[in-house]
Amino acid sequence: MDLDRLPALGDLGWKNALTQAAMGFADELVPTRVIEVHRSGLIVAPDVEGQTEFVLGGRWYSLPADERPTVGDWIMIQPETQSIEALLERVSLIKRRSPSGEVQPIAANIDTAFIVTSCNADFSLARLERYLAVVRQEDIQPVIVLTKADLTAEAEIYREQTQSLGNDLVVELVNALAEDDVSRLAGWCGPGQSIALLGSSGAGKSTIVNTLAGRALQDTQASREGDNKGRHTTTRRSLFQLPSGGVILDSPGMREFQITDADSGVQAVFEDIEELALGCKFGDCAHATEPGCAVRAAIESGELEERRLESYFKLLREDRHNTETIAERHARAREFGKMVKSHVLTKPKLQRQ
Repeated sequence: MDLDRLPALGDLGWKNALTQAAMGFADELVPTRVIEVHRSGLIVAPDVEGQTEFVLGGRWYSLPADERPTVGDWIMIQPETQSIEALLERVSLIKRRSPSGEVQPIAANIDTAFIVTSCNADFSLARLERYLAVVRQEDIQPVIVLTKADLTAEAEIYREQTQSLGNDLVVELVNALAEDDVSRLAGWCGPGQSIALLGSSGAGKSTIVNTLAGRALQDTQASREGDNKGRHTTTRRSLFQLPSGGVILDSPGMREFQITDADSGVQAVFEDIEELALGCKFGDCAHATEPGCAVRAAIESGELEERRLESYFKLLREDRHNTETIAERHARAREFGKMVKSHVLTKPKLQRQ
């Protein structure tokens, strides 16, 4: 590897551990970071001998989508053949189950996730829990950013509701256009740090990018009047360098964000319920009508919201369904069929009178 490239790589979030990994490849291969993914190929930085776009060869498309390079990935490129030869091991991967049923990678090698939502009708505790589960699964530092705080007299109420999701949760209340407000996020954007913005369209993600950068890197657009629903302005995921030394990834708002392979993340987000369950009388308590259920007792006493338990169950079911392979699903169906068949065969027949 050309060690002269290391300063430029450091500006893009290169970590020391990656140097050793890159040394394991042939000297002629060049490490670079994916900053955009197009249908025609990948945009990388720093460029390789003046070239910034590389075609993703056919062999990559034989792999599952989450094993192909995505924004934030570090890849090894062969300049002579202009080919992408290898994908360096990821530290983290934010992903979702797409509406088509495929696992879709969102961002790789992220240190901190700014989960952005507005102080208006867009606000949803259930959606925040969903994002938190995905982020916690990958050991990424979550920061909840509540935007448009200047447009409501109830900003502190939104903060209190968000803080109820965890006492150790970092919550920042900002006007995304105000430099003084957004500067409170700068502590997570230092040299070598990689940040991802997650949230609905119109929540202010692109405005945060522009304010942190001190210039217009992304187009912005106001939410619709009446329902505060966001309009899609950002059309693709892109990684930008910040004056503070970090890099930040902006992405289009996702109206549907189904989780997959995030069971430990769900457990981390609902740690309060997990701890309460330890006090249940029965180890397999379903927290429904069982006697001695500590979770139901907490709901009845007002210590725990019914909404939170319902969200916990919903995410667990969704994760189990989306993570289960087709083969596992078929096997479960076969077992269920055998159980039904066995029940029918052993059921006593009614004698005719």
